[in-house]
Amino acid sequence: MKTTPHASYGGGVVALLLACTFWGTTGMAASFIPEINPVIIGASTMGIGGLILGLTALPGVWMVWHNIGAKSLVIAGACGLALYSTVFYIGMSWAGVALGNVIALGSAPLFAGLIEWVVDKQRPTAMWLGATAITVVGGVLLVSGRNFGEDGRGVVRDSAMVVAGIVLALLAGFAYALYTYMANKLMKPHADRPQGLGHRPVISTIQFVSALPLIVLLVALVIVNPGQFSNVPLAIPVMAYLAIFPTAVGHLLLAVGLGVMPASRAAVYTLFEPVVAVILAVIVVGEVITPLGWIGLLIVLAGLALLSQEKRSR
Repeated sequence: MKTTPHASYGGGVVALLLACTFWGTTGMAASFIPEINPVIIGASTMGIGGLILGLTALPGVWMVWHNIGAKSLVIAGACGLALYSTVFYIGMSWAGVALGNVIALGSAPLFAGLIEWVVDKQRPTAMWLGATAITVVGGVLLVSGRNFGEDGRGVVRDSAMVVAGIVLALLAGFAYALYTYMANKLMKPHADRPQGLGHRPVISTIQFVSALPLIVLLVALVIVNPGQFSNVPLAIPVMAYLAIFPTAVGHLLLAVGLGVMPASRAAVYTLFEPVVAVILAVIVVGEVITPLGWIGLLIVLAGLALLSQEKRSR
């Protein structure tokens, strides 16, 4: 039985773009955080955000968890989200924020489409492939003007670190695709849940379950090396923002989108995030974007516009 109604397709698209707007602020917000282990940032923001979502929707979490056949999907989705929460920030730290971000986000729709193809035997449409290719190329061009070997603080990375960061960013893309796929499966009608499950309780349940190992990880890090938490008090305001808005609110908006479209299509829309991030970098931080980067931004928007036509043409 559903506990929340599904939005219209257009409403789902708007929700995804709003989620991307929140997510696009994470890079700028993280720039105000002092030197902290990236695992701590990922585990704390996703862990606290997941607890917020779960504790504010306990009846829905209870309903989803005890639905027949739902536990395995919830656990798989939670594993994907927990993995994403840790390797994504490490990948950005090693490869650079721009490169790590675009690889993780750019690979997510490809992995989501592959999962749907292998598991559901649902072959990608030509329009989806075209829109995905256009949007990913645009995302690459969008960050191509950056110096991937050095970040804005002058931190130089060797090639081995960049390659390792790229691998972790790809792993983050797969983990994110797994998370969205499992959430979408729970929302879709099934023999065990003829009407599907509501988008908010589904996302709240997956987030809550994923938060538990992340909190345990934080406790373990405190026990092993408490000194690495010395800068955390200075970062509490920013980390609270990341936990509440990009994590809790952003993933609730993601849930609305997943309620009306496959995970592979929703993942392409999330490529709007680097567009927001670049615009904020120009307006707030004062970064200079090359003409090639602006062309990439327009290509991303064109790819998303093409993707929006797929629903209408089917």
